[in-house]
Amino acid sequence: MSAGSAAEGAAARRLSRGASGLRHLRWAREVLATLEAHVEHNPALDGAEREALRGEARALAGAVQALSGAVKPYRDFLERTRVRYRGRVRVAEHLVREADAGHADEGARARLEEALTELAGMEATQRRPLKAALSAEIDRLREAMARMDARLEERHSAAFVESLYPPLTDGASRVADDGDPDDDAAASPR
Repeated sequence: MSAGSAAEGAAARRLSRGASGLRHLRWAREVLATLEAHVEHNPALDGAEREALRGEARALAGAVQALSGAVKPYRDFLERTRVRYRGRVRVAEHLVREADAGHADEGARARLEEALTELAGMEATQRRPLKAALSAEIDRLREAMARMDARLEERHSAAFVESLYPPLTDGASRVADDGDPDDDAAASPR
């Protein structure tokens, strides 16, 4: 494979940078599992190759763990804290609509402004730092995987490196997983 086609192959197996942290975590875990499966089940590998792949798996496992450590607090925040604020805004918006329809609630607009102000404050003080930490870990993971690919391509074929990566859905936004209809990635590969 030429350098140009090797680069095209790498781009084709890359998850979109815009994909969520949770989707990056799934993608990286799929790659790690395939790397480990090569170590355990690929009879074409000699002892030195197998040991080198074990080292790559350990390094990737560390990056996966670091990303997991950033995904969990961000997801917990979104699914617990942020939804409470958003619920409060929806109630305040409802009360404003009711007041506009002639139902008595003179304080509805003030409550809506207060809820929106608190939501904006929460975004600045809680969400942005969590999102920044997650974004940094996504970048570190992607960089670690690019370095891993480069090291592996020195010793193995491009096809071997490509074998590590799962198929992605259209737009490279998530891992394709038709085998699990409950998975949000249940979609056909691109």
